[in-house]
Amino acid sequence: MEVRSMPQVGIYCRLSIEDRDKMKCDDSQSIHNQKAMLRDYCRERGWDIYDIYCDDGYSGVDRNRPEFIRMLGDCQKGKIDIVLCKDQSRFSRDIIVIEEYINDKFLEWGIRFVGVADNSDSDSESYSTMRLFTSAYNEMYVKDISSKIRKTLSYKREQGQFIGSFAPYGYKINPNDKHHLVIDEDAADVVKMIFDMFVSGNGYRKIVQKLNEEGILSPSAYKQKTGSNYVNCNANSSSSKGLWTQSTVGSILRNEMYTGTLVQGKSHNVSYKNKKKINVTSDKWIRIPDTHRAIIDSQTWESAQQRIKSRVRSSGTDMTLSPLSGKVKCAVCGKPMKRNVYYNKSKTIKYYSLQCASYKTGAMNCPNTKSISGKVLEKKIIDELNILIEEYCQKDKLHITDVYTDQAKKTEKQLASLTAQKEIVKNRLTQMYKDKLDGIISADDFKIFREHIALEETDIDNRIAEIRQKLEESRLRIQTSENQHQLIEKYIHFHELTRTVADEFIEFIEIGQTSENGDREIHIYWKI
Repeated sequence: MEVRSMPQVGIYCRLSIEDRDKMKCDDSQSIHNQKAMLRDYCRERGWDIYDIYCDDGYSGVDRNRPEFIRMLGDCQKGKIDIVLCKDQSRFSRDIIVIEEYINDKFLEWGIRFVGVADNSDSDSESYSTMRLFTSAYNEMYVKDISSKIRKTLSYKREQGQFIGSFAPYGYKINPNDKHHLVIDEDAADVVKMIFDMFVSGNGYRKIVQKLNEEGILSPSAYKQKTGSNYVNCNANSSSSKGLWTQSTVGSILRNEMYTGTLVQGKSHNVSYKNKKKINVTSDKWIRIPDTHRAIIDSQTWESAQQRIKSRVRSSGTDMTLSPLSGKVKCAVCGKPMKRNVYYNKSKTIKYYSLQCASYKTGAMNCPNTKSISGKVLEKKIIDELNILIEEYCQKDKLHITDVYTDQAKKTEKQLASLTAQKEIVKNRLTQMYKDKLDGIISADDFKIFREHIALEETDIDNRIAEIRQKLEESRLRIQTSENQHQLIEKYIHFHELTRTVADEFIEFIEIGQTSENGDREIHIYWKI
């Protein structure tokens, strides 16, 4: 093990957006001043600085701060002896994070935590109590700030102020007023064309094909080209590559913002600590009319909405969930295979086929364009599943469960034996303590015995943990085996592919291209 003459210090600095606002009257919070103060602190004590980690613009409850994560990685690798911050709140304002690292993992890794301004020091005997009060205060502070921000944003929405980071396609944020939208003429012309084509009777696919054929950039690609910092979260999507899709066209046709009505409050975070978004029902959205110039007049908007509703009603015959819905994807581009349904005169499904969504949505950037008959695919699945069932039933007459059960019984005996050993060790310590009180052994001898017994107890605890894990694995194997047996018995006479059968047996299916001799690669990934 490496012996260091001087402790290696990891300096961590953090500044949130709220802290930046405070700096207008107090510059002591700045990253620059935090680093200067902590460097001086190390120099006065002769400590070596291993590295300096800075997160600028990150909240204290954010667990995904990039430099914070990098620092914790260096801590785990044993590169740091002391984590030094201006105060504990710079490290985190989340009680759970404080307890997980400063009071648990840092102790395990042999790391000391020091906060200069609030005298935090994990080596101090009083730190444990102080840490709880400080953590509770920091968490209340973040909760209060979060509540004030929510109220401010809610007020701005109700006043008709735009609070989004990016304007909807067709608009841009007014350079003189970030809470007001103005029309982006080039993009607005495209929005008008989409609505005009739709109310004239054209479908989504035809609109998409025209947009892509004319080389018009998708909204995300257009925003990036015009200098916006917009980032498409789905980097592999067609829209991120500049192509339009049916879903993009549909979202534009349903966006009420184009009528001059500001629509906000469609989602909110789970809590101030959990940034996961929850969708809000449309009746609770905040709608403020006439906040900006309309791109689409009310008559065109109403006509488009009526047509959207009629499309949903007319496609009602196509709403039956396919047995393979969501389970089939293209082996070439990874996109889902979409269903094409063909009806007879009585409006019941005559047959259906599956086709790569990349082609079906109008993006047409995948060579796997040929569709496959749904019935042909279902027959292949039925045939392969029956073969799989027959092979499974012939394997040792399903005696695997008995083997797992025997393993579990042996493991339970080992666990009982170790638990008894631990109780014996505890009793020995109790007896030695009585001997110390009676003067039979000295305090020094008792200390030696206690340390030895502590090591022995730790070893037993580790072995118990391993045995319990093995026992849990054995029980899981038994349950899995029994579940498989039940499935086999249930579907031993399998003739038809239903949604229930597909869900229980099929993970997913990949459809490849058709070869020159007419064969098509189909790969079924089974759950058993």
